[in-house]
Amino acid sequence: MNYVTENITPQKALEYLKTSQGNRPISKPTVLSYADTMKRGKWLLNGCSINFDINGNLLDGHHRLHAVIEANIPVKFDVCRGVPTESFATYDCGRHRTLGQLLAMQNTKHYNLAASIVMVNEVLCKTGRVYTNNSNFASGGKKRLSNAEKYELYRKDPDGFNAVSVITVRLQSRCRILSGSWTGGLYYFLTHKGGYSENEVLPFFEQLFSLSTAENQSIEQLRQLITRYAFSSSTKLSTEALWAYIVKTWNRYITNTPKKDLKFGSKDNMPILILRNND
Repeated sequence: MNYVTENITPQKALEYLKTSQGNRPISKPTVLSYADTMKRGKWLLNGCSINFDINGNLLDGHHRLHAVIEANIPVKFDVCRGVPTESFATYDCGRHRTLGQLLAMQNTKHYNLAASIVMVNEVLCKTGRVYTNNSNFASGGKKRLSNAEKYELYRKDPDGFNAVSVITVRLQSRCRILSGSWTGGLYYFLTHKGGYSENEVLPFFEQLFSLSTAENQSIEQLRQLITRYAFSSSTKLSTEALWAYIVKTWNRYITNTPKKDLKFGSKDNMPILILRNND
């Protein structure tokens, strides 16, 4: 087999695609995601080649070549020629690495938790909430972030993400009233993006995860509400409602507003987190 690095233009990509003897159905979202990464100059050589068999037919790389055409710019790729035709059956059988697995390879202690905090913080930065109904949430619903882009987000503040991971693990060692991703993601967002100090944010979470009655009445009301739904066999708390209750509780806590009944209906507007830093 022969390996080379080529600068593949949209015209060359089209010519290569014409040599294909067949492929799985092309995923348009995947092509658009790849093309967006290419247009932003984030596509990197990683040793994964575009492969041609011994007869010059394209075996692997269809989505990447379609993306070059979509992006309408030349992109460098490793290209391998002379691959046995029967090797086609072995493609795409490997397991994709997650951000957590990448962090584990960097000896990050709470790697899966740190990865989830990175992504929830990104959701909060883009949408103002921790949940999403769009699988491509981390890019504003337009594209899916690559592992390289996710890792780049982590590398902007690894110490911060890891420190919040440790705090989250400690809180959850008491009880599991909220998921680690929601807890850590919101904690990081409030302290690193929202303009609040840890001395303001930590007491909120300490009370929420306390095994005794919370000092703040609004936080205690939230704890009881979540617990009541958790043990109910007939009704469940929706993701939207849970987030609305958390936001209402935080807003009352940080503004020292007297306790009110926590209410949120399907027709109510989603409340917005009160932040000190509105940048």
